[in-house]
Amino acid sequence: MLSAADDASRTLTGVAMAFAAWAAFSLQDATIKYLVTTIPVPEILFARSVEITLVASLALRRSQFAIMLERRSLAAIGVRALFILVAWLTYYAAARSLSLPALVTLYFAAPLFVVALAGVTLGETPGLARWGATIVGFVGVVIAADLNAAPSVAPALLVLTAAFCWAATSILTRSLSLAISTTALMVGTNFVFVIACALVAPFVFVTPSLGEIALLLLLGVFGGVGQFFMFQGMRLAPASAIAPFEYSSLAWATLWGWLIFSELPSPHVLLGGAIILSSGLFMLAVERRRAAVRSRGRAAANFTASP
Repeated sequence: MLSAADDASRTLTGVAMAFAAWAAFSLQDATIKYLVTTIPVPEILFARSVEITLVASLALRRSQFAIMLERRSLAAIGVRALFILVAWLTYYAAARSLSLPALVTLYFAAPLFVVALAGVTLGETPGLARWGATIVGFVGVVIAADLNAAPSVAPALLVLTAAFCWAATSILTRSLSLAISTTALMVGTNFVFVIACALVAPFVFVTPSLGEIALLLLLGVFGGVGQFFMFQGMRLAPASAIAPFEYSSLAWATLWGWLIFSELPSPHVLLGGAIILSSGLFMLAVERRRAAVRSRGRAAANFTASP
């Protein structure tokens, strides 16, 4: 059984891995944004998922594969994939009616859902610090989005549905990661997407250029690294501790938009990003303080128990 200090250290490591995952996912999104102008989305996702599945399979042990094939594991992986599919469908359906700022802002309700669901489904106690960091981060997103008008009700509900489904996948990831290895999760999840995209991709296939093939291979690297760190982070840290750091993806998106697409951030984006960064740093400081307190408590207990 892990001591309190070890548990706090695991949480810090898990948070750091989740932060790295969002950085990798932001590179994935930037690559998709570049490719989607010429290549259909199902083809892009098919290529990415095939690459991740093949690479992860090389590291998959027979015992891990057997656990993944258990009925309960397969069902959980299938439900998670279904939630992601619904999230994609509702998100892109709403994108037809909402402005990008409204779309992004409403979708970033997902970390709030994660913190709320973690207490109900995983038995976690988020506490005021995690709730506070999550809410402050959401305020930063609202400021960065610079909403000029209230969105329509129906599209807004679609985006909130997408946010809820993504939150549900985060909760399932935490639950699955405690029983299934990271490589098995990567193989199982991406294989589902290979099958789903294979049903559509042939009808919309576009022959990619050599440069686009290179980017598709790079996309698999970004996606695979992101998934590995996310699954590992979820294995080590509570979902409610990781949730506030999802907002960091907005800061990464702003950085890549500037460096890759020459999209200069506006003042409200910079202000919102600063608030998001502050909330993440605050959450990190809280977790480090908890680790230090538990470590001192353990040292004191050992000193008292010693003869």
